[in-house]
Amino acid sequence: MNEAILVGAVAGAVAGAIAGAAVMIATHGLPIGRGRARRDWTYRSAPAFSSGAGTVTPQAGAGVGTPPTVTPHQGYRGPFDRFNDRAKRVLALAQDEAIRFNHNYIGTEHLLLGLVREGEGVAARALDAMGIELSKVRRAVEFIIGRGDSTTSPSEITLSPRTKKVIELAIDEARRLGHSHVGTEHLLLGLVREGEGIASGVLESLGVSLEAMRKKVMETLGQPHGPTSQPLYRDEQRSAAPPGPTGGGTFDLFDNSAIRALALAEAEATSLNHNWIGTEHLVVGLLRVDEGVAAKALTSLGIELAALRAGLLKHIPRGAARVGSDIALTPRMHEILARASVMRTRRASTNVTPEILLLACVADSAGVGTQVLTQLGATPEKIREAVDRLSPPKA
Repeated sequence: MNEAILVGAVAGAVAGAIAGAAVMIATHGLPIGRGRARRDWTYRSAPAFSSGAGTVTPQAGAGVGTPPTVTPHQGYRGPFDRFNDRAKRVLALAQDEAIRFNHNYIGTEHLLLGLVREGEGVAARALDAMGIELSKVRRAVEFIIGRGDSTTSPSEITLSPRTKKVIELAIDEARRLGHSHVGTEHLLLGLVREGEGIASGVLESLGVSLEAMRKKVMETLGQPHGPTSQPLYRDEQRSAAPPGPTGGGTFDLFDNSAIRALALAEAEATSLNHNWIGTEHLVVGLLRVDEGVAAKALTSLGIELAALRAGLLKHIPRGAARVGSDIALTPRMHEILARASVMRTRRASTNVTPEILLLACVADSAGVGTQVLTQLGATPEKIREAVDRLSPPKA
């Protein structure tokens, strides 16, 4: 089939799937004060989610301030037995955020939302000190993951593999610090230490590095901050990211670095007061994901972040006023994401990677991102050659 026809067909299918990820979150009881939600989180019944080891059940009729009860399976002493009330409350709030997004799992992104929304613990204070706000995190999650198509039943919600890893790492962080219970600070340290989930990408898209976040937690605890603990899991042991809210969303094809690049593109658009996300923002996001073939290819061609941003501003100036929550992908970006899906297959890649996104972007010579890269000496042909040269050999 002709590639142009194939791209068009994929674009039509992709457009509907990513509409929820492109339109930012509407106002649903947005936060007031520091990470506190306006509406009470009150359960009409007592929903629960399974951890794979035990069951976490918010108390019926309890508000946000009431931690859930934790009932391990018979004969099993589960990890939640060591959680203090604030940490249990974070899990309950994370479940509420998953329900808010119509997601049937609790991922690292929901856990981060729960940590911010809890509002009083060590983690919330550290996040607040780094400028992490509930509305910003919600908007980033909406962009990256989108909303599910149908209401989620609380009884269907389970912990994602990555969240289970974060919990294991949180328990280990408490042990390393000599603490008898797991608190919100340990959950945040575990989330940072895992380092590969959506939450990590959200933090970095908001300008907070994982090392800086860990340092701030340790400062808030009044502890010396040594180097980041050695990861508990080797790369080959890491499981894939959890499925999207509908079990097969568009971004399931994207690896974590590509998702991070998209989140950074959204952050770039916001910083420029643009109410759209275009190729001009994508190329900056790809360069800012400083690991991997895409960033190395651009750097090898002499592309520097400051020069790239300056070149983009010559084409599209900064907006006059701050944008709200109505940021959307441009039609050209829809086409690029569709083209990237096609290229993934043609390059025999399991996922859409940053380098595939870069190749899909520069395949469109009319895009602002491609034009600025060309003016800086990185022509599409040179970029393709650099990507091929730096890509690992196929097995």
